[in-house]
Amino acid sequence: MSDTKYLVAARKYRPQRFDEVVAQEHVCDTVKNAIAQNRLGHAYLFSGPRGVGKTTVARILAKSINCTAPADERDGSEPCLKCESCLSFAEGRNLNVIEIDAASNNKVDDVRELRDTVRIPPQGGLKKVYIVDEVHMLTSQAFNALLKTLEEPPPYVLFIFATTEPNKVLPTILSRCQRFDFRRIAVPEIVERLEQICQEESITADEASLLLIARKGDGALRDALSVFDQAVALCGENVTYDVLAEALGVVDIELFFELTNYVHEKNPAGVLNLVQGIVASGFDFREFLTGLAEHLRNLFVAVTMSDTRLIETAAATRERYAVEAGNFNRSMLLRLLTIASDTDGAIRNSTRPRLQLELGLLKMTAMADSIDLRQVIQKIDQIQGTPAAPVTGQEPATPTVHKSTTRPTTKAPARKSAAKAASVSSPLPDTGKDGTPESPAPAEPPAEKPAARTAKTPAPEQNTTPLIQPAVAPVEEQETALPARPLKPAPVEPTDAPPAESSKPKTSSAPGFFDPPALSRHTSAPKKNGGTIEGSAARSTTPLAPIAMGDAQKVSEWLPFVMAVKSDRIHVGSLLQHAAPRDMSDGHIEIDVPDDFHKRLLENQQDFLLKHARGIIADSVQSLRFSVQASVKPPSGETASDFDPYEYMQQKRKDNPVIRAIFDEFGGELVW
Repeated sequence: MSDTKYLVAARKYRPQRFDEVVAQEHVCDTVKNAIAQNRLGHAYLFSGPRGVGKTTVARILAKSINCTAPADERDGSEPCLKCESCLSFAEGRNLNVIEIDAASNNKVDDVRELRDTVRIPPQGGLKKVYIVDEVHMLTSQAFNALLKTLEEPPPYVLFIFATTEPNKVLPTILSRCQRFDFRRIAVPEIVERLEQICQEESITADEASLLLIARKGDGALRDALSVFDQAVALCGENVTYDVLAEALGVVDIELFFELTNYVHEKNPAGVLNLVQGIVASGFDFREFLTGLAEHLRNLFVAVTMSDTRLIETAAATRERYAVEAGNFNRSMLLRLLTIASDTDGAIRNSTRPRLQLELGLLKMTAMADSIDLRQVIQKIDQIQGTPAAPVTGQEPATPTVHKSTTRPTTKAPARKSAAKAASVSSPLPDTGKDGTPESPAPAEPPAEKPAARTAKTPAPEQNTTPLIQPAVAPVEEQETALPARPLKPAPVEPTDAPPAESSKPKTSSAPGFFDPPALSRHTSAPKKNGGTIEGSAARSTTPLAPIAMGDAQKVSEWLPFVMAVKSDRIHVGSLLQHAAPRDMSDGHIEIDVPDDFHKRLLENQQDFLLKHARGIIADSVQSLRFSVQASVKPPSGETASDFDPYEYMQQKRKDNPVIRAIFDEFGGELVW
C-alpha cells in the first residue's frame, strides 16, 4: 500500500458496480431491471443496518442512469466507469449528483433551498439525483415541506433516501417512495470479501483471524473493514489470531471451554480462579458474558442439530463443539443461557460487578441436571396403572418395607397388584381355610391420600407419620383382607341380572376399562382430618354392572389408554377423560361423549387415538366410534376448556408428597 495515497479499505474497495455489492442481490437485481426496462421511480427509500451498502448502491444507481457510454460498451445496466459522466462522479466534480446529510441539514430552510435547486435542470446529464443520508433526522416540519415536491417532482429528478431507522420516517413520505430493505451481511460472506482484499494487498491471514474480524463487524462490512485495517496496522502483512485477539481485547475461546468444563464437573474453586484470571487480564465483564452466551449458543446448536454448519467458527473448533456437546443436554444449556443473560443485567446496574459475575458462574456449577417433571409423573402413573399379571396359584408376595433416614424411596406395590387381580378375577367374597367367608378387617382412613397415586414409601425413623401415604389400604390391612391360600377364579354363572355388590371393599384404586370417565367421578375419598378429596382426584370405589360386550372382555383397562394419550397430547387426553367406553365388537369400540364438541374434536384425532388403542387395548382395534350421551357429562367446573396445566401441577405439588419431594429436596422446576 502506498504511503502517499493511502485510503482505508472501506473507501479503497468500495463497490463501483452492482455486481460488486456484497449480499444485496435482491436490491441490485431489481434496480438493474428497472433501468433496463426504463421503469425507474422518482423516489427510493433504502433502509437497513449501518455499513451494508445503502449509500453505495445509491451512488452506483446515480452513475448508471447518467452514464453516456453506448449500449454496446456497457454491461447491461452497469455503469461503464470510463465516460466523462462516470469519471467526473468518481472525482467528485459531477454537478448532477447531490449528496445531503439530513443529520446536519434537517430544518425547514434547508428543505426550501432543496426545492429551489430542484427546478434547475441537469447540466450535461440525463438525471439530477438527490441522495439524502439519515433522512429520519429531518424534523416533521421539514418532512411536510418536502411532501409536495416529493409527490410530483420534475421528470429529470430522482430522490434516493437512506436511513437506518425507517420507523421514524413519516408515513406520508413512505407512501411516496419505493422501499428496499437491505439485510445484514452473513459472516461467511464477509470472510469471502476479506480474503479477496488480502489477495489484492498481498496479506496472509489465518481462518480464525478472518472469522474474528467478520464477527466483530456484526453484519456490517464497513465495520469489518475498519477492524481489518486495525489488524494490518498491528500485525503487518501476517495477521495471526493470538496477536489479534489480544489487541482487540477478545476473550480467548479456550477460556469458555474451560468454564463449561468446570460447570460439567461442578467445580466452584475452578470458577473462582477463572474469574481471577479474567480480572488480571483486564477483560470487560460484559464482553466476557457476551462471548460466553455465544459459546453456550454454539453448544446448544451442536446438541440440537445433526451437523455444526450453523456454528460460525473454524472447522477445528466446530469439531470440538461437537465433542463437548455430549456433556450437556438442551434443557441444561437453556438454563445456563438464562443465567448468563440475568448476570449480564445484574452487572449493568451493580456497584460490585465482580461479585455478580462470580455469583452467576457459581450458580452454573451448583445447578442440578434438568429433569422433565412430566416424564416423572408419567412414570409414576405407569407404575400405579400397570395391570397385574394373572394369579394362577402362586402365594402372594410379601412386600418389603425399607426405612430410610435420608430420602424417601418408592417400591412397587406387589400386595396391591395381587389384591387387584383377585378382585378382578373373582366377584365372590374371599374365604378362609375352612371355606367360610372371611370378614375383612376394619380399615382406618389414611392420614393423607394423594390424588391418583398408589406407591407406598416408608418414612424416616424419627418421624412416626409416613412422608408418602398409600393411596389404598396399608399393607397390614391388606394382609388381613387377602386369603392365605392360592387365589383361584371362581366360576360365575351367566345371568341377565347385574351381580350384587360385594361387601368387601375394593383394594384396587385403578378403575376398570368400563368405569365412568375420570373427570366425572364425584365419590369422595378419605383425607386427613376428616376431609374429603372431591372431583377427579377421588376415584370411584363402587364397581359398575357388567355390560354385554362380546369381545370387549379382551380389552385392557381404560385408564392406561387415557394416560398414554394424555402424556403424548395433553389436550386430547383431557377431552378423552370426559368420555366413557360402552362396548367393543368386531374391532370397533363404542365410546360415549357428553356433547358434539367432544365428539367432533375426538373424531379429528381418530388416527392418533387408534395408534395408542392398538398398542395398549388390542391390535385388532379398527375404529373408535363416538356417540353423544346426555348421561355422560363432565362435573361442573371441570371442563376441558377450563384445564390449566400450571394450576394442575401446582395442586399436584401441594397434594402429592412424591412430587413435593421432587420440588423441595431435588430442586425440581416447573416447566410446561
